[in-house]
Amino acid sequence: MIFRVNAQIIKPSKPPERGFVSIKAAEKWDQALVSGNGKYGALVFGQPLDETIVLNHARLFMPLYEPIPPVNTAPYLTAIRQMLSKGEYQQAADFVVELSKKEGYKEKRWTDPFIPAFNIKVIMDANGVVSNYSRSVDFSTGVTLVKWSDANGSFQRRLFVSRADSVVVLSIQGQKKEKVSCLLKLAQQSSKDAGGWGPEKMFSEGIKDYKNLAVQGWLTYRSSFKKSWPGILQGYEGVSRVVVRGGSSVVTGDEIHITGADEVLVLTKIELLKDYQHSKIEDLKRSLTGITSDFNILLKRHTKLHGEIFNRSRLLLNKGVDNNFTSEELLASSKFGKLNPALLEKEYDAARYNIISSSDDLFPNLQGLWSGTYGPPWSGDFTMNGNVQCAISADLSSNMAECLKPYFRFLEDHMDEFRLNANRLYGCRGIYVPTKATNHGLNNHFDETWCMTFWTAGAGWASQFFYDYYLYTGNLDFLKNHALPFMREAALFYEDFLKEGPDGKLLFTPSYSPENNPGNSKSQACVNAAMDIGVATELLNNCIAASERLGVGKEDIIRWKAMLTKMPEYLINDKGAVKEWSTPLLDDNESHRHCSHLYALYNGLPKEIAENVSLKKAFEIALENRLNLRRREFKGESVNGRPPGEMAFGLVLQGFVAASLHKGDDCGEILDWLANNYWNSNFVTTHNPKNIFNTDLSGGLPALVIRMLVDSQPGWIELLPAWSSDMPSGKIEGIALRGQIIVKEFSWNRKNISLILRSAISQKIQLKIPGEILSISGSKRLNITSNKNQYYLSLPKKEYVSIQLVLK
Repeated sequence: MIFRVNAQIIKPSKPPERGFVSIKAAEKWDQALVSGNGKYGALVFGQPLDETIVLNHARLFMPLYEPIPPVNTAPYLTAIRQMLSKGEYQQAADFVVELSKKEGYKEKRWTDPFIPAFNIKVIMDANGVVSNYSRSVDFSTGVTLVKWSDANGSFQRRLFVSRADSVVVLSIQGQKKEKVSCLLKLAQQSSKDAGGWGPEKMFSEGIKDYKNLAVQGWLTYRSSFKKSWPGILQGYEGVSRVVVRGGSSVVTGDEIHITGADEVLVLTKIELLKDYQHSKIEDLKRSLTGITSDFNILLKRHTKLHGEIFNRSRLLLNKGVDNNFTSEELLASSKFGKLNPALLEKEYDAARYNIISSSDDLFPNLQGLWSGTYGPPWSGDFTMNGNVQCAISADLSSNMAECLKPYFRFLEDHMDEFRLNANRLYGCRGIYVPTKATNHGLNNHFDETWCMTFWTAGAGWASQFFYDYYLYTGNLDFLKNHALPFMREAALFYEDFLKEGPDGKLLFTPSYSPENNPGNSKSQACVNAAMDIGVATELLNNCIAASERLGVGKEDIIRWKAMLTKMPEYLINDKGAVKEWSTPLLDDNESHRHCSHLYALYNGLPKEIAENVSLKKAFEIALENRLNLRRREFKGESVNGRPPGEMAFGLVLQGFVAASLHKGDDCGEILDWLANNYWNSNFVTTHNPKNIFNTDLSGGLPALVIRMLVDSQPGWIELLPAWSSDMPSGKIEGIALRGQIIVKEFSWNRKNISLILRSAISQKIQLKIPGEILSISGSKRLNITSNKNQYYLSLPKKEYVSIQLVLK
């Protein structure tokens, strides 16, 4: 007889060396354990007797909004600019919306939502009260483990999603050879599951039907969508191969009942269908039949790929203290002002694990690779005015550059749509990357308030990642065939879009500083947003550098340099802060979670700002103003009716700015907030404190830690540029630097620094050091020279060298 009981929880055994153990099963999908291979994802609730495992596919965005051409504002651009020049900001935004209605935009159009595929249900044959319960994740293997005991014995369920074989692998066994009796089925995820925005409405609008079947050794699932158009998904299928070792199994309806098995192994694949009439179930069965049913062999093949990426980097801060804490205990042991180093160390690992697990076929969406709702917040899409950039921000520095490649593929796959955006919105050549995307790259999402068609910085911001990939890897083929072609098209847009104003400076009109409105205007529509100036300046400088490196585009370089001389200047307000809008007509509004006007400092300190004392100070004051807002929030104050601490990625970006300014104590304060407020016991990050499943911070936290410890550009390395005086000593392993350098080990304390480096090329670099030193020494093969307290390292090609410094 199968029945359910409440679990009696006791403290479990030691956690995995690089992972965690939890003593509380998930009640909702956003509390579940996560595993993934960048294509398939799994959410494991960890309920011992009545288990739910939600499966996901990276490309399963439910078609709800058929893409239509971007609104054709190009013929009316002069009129829109005239409105803006007269201060008629809302009228300009309204004009675009009214025009869109004439062109078939009946309402605000969202991106298609990221939805769950189906659930694997496992109901165990129970006997008595459950004890010895735990659930855990091993980050180095991606294995989730659920363990418990009852009167029938002790049991475990292990699950991982294989990179090698592209399959979800589930094993159910007794811990001491106990016999397994259970029920298995594939089921539809409930549309009433908590954690979404209007999931029942989305479900009713999008899901047409589903069918789940069971035959001996197989479970199948099919679901179709109500809405369809050429080239879009019409539905999807899933197949599970059920391997029963020992015991017996019978099929009853859509369920397989298993009795007395030594092990139950379930192998699952998902296939998306653009032609629902042509089922792929038999193809999936053949594929699954060809995969070994040996759990250990499958795990070994997977770990070779997953573990190789994950194990490259590690943060060590706590010297073994608190290593045996459960996730619940570890989170409870830390609070703001008293950050537990063991928690930060665990979060560094968890963050990289989350991003690795959701990167391969695509890059992380707002929820990485996981969804248990049909109404995910903001559609669970690719939000490209900050969220995506935060999620991928550690891909290069934390030594997992392959995770960035799906981002480049996605952008390159949608170039024709980006060109159409540029042409119809502004009559420009080149490309325009929208704020949001899932099944297409057209700019269809905007309204009177969120006037997203006015945000033109998307392609320029994306270009920074293309160019940075080259700076880290030195890959000239990538620079020539991928980075520079993309960057050129982003620059081409600005060549057409930017026009000279009466003062001879270029004008960004329309413009947009993401989601903020000026203090003297209720409209987000604007001109000369500081973010646009920062993005365009960075883009043109990078285009020039890339072209000069490749020896191409002499005329382009002349034109881009001329544009830079006409770039509008940053303005400083009456409080000494850099203005968010570089026009005297718009006042600042400091009560906002974004810090888009500080974009110029997201990736370092540009020379033109570093050498301008008053301008650098203005950026420092602007950052402090935003941090003061956060300080008020974390004391419990609600600002503008928004939830306190809303939007973790905004804090991350402020951390990047603080690191660029060498504001170590500000970085430490931000890291303290991020580590203590935006994590649940499944070690997945959240958008708001403990609320809204979201993986932005999973990229942002390790990126910020590394920025605090080491900064780099080709030709120099800077040690401890922004490490807070309150942060502990420690060691970080396996991080990457610009200039084709890998840091194998970097350890530090108040008196000593030790470094082991490997350069892919023979090169001479400057070593920038915090304060004065008493001595510096290194490997025999390392030539160290100095000149007026400046130190230079001559690095040999592909050899590890060590450096030791004693600080004064």
